[in-house]
Amino acid sequence: MAGDTEDREGEGYPLAYEAVRQKAPSSSGVYRIYSPARWIYVGESDDIRQRLYQHLNESDPSVDQFGSLSFSFERVPRAARIARWQTLVTELEPVCTHTSTSSHAHTTAA
Repeated sequence: MAGDTEDREGEGYPLAYEAVRQKAPSSSGVYRIYSPARWIYVGESDDIRQRLYQHLNESDPSVDQFGSLSFSFERVPRAARIARWQTLVTELEPVCTHTSTSSHAHTTAA
């Protein structure tokens, strides 16, 4: 169960196991990882919660260098997800970006 995510979509949470477990939904959508100073990464997935767990479990130096991070998300139907992801990448200009749109994409510093 994702807790009260229905009422808090778009709100930020610490990028930590407990917050991901309680707040991130196991549904399709886009998510943002950020530090207090900048947008770090914008991603998309069929399962936001599992993808955020991957970020926590798989060290990525291009993301880890920013220290304490937070996440936010939006539920987006699969058919509209890539378009929403592309819009957010254009608007937010994250430091790290996808090299592909798969949920196992690698990140690169921009």
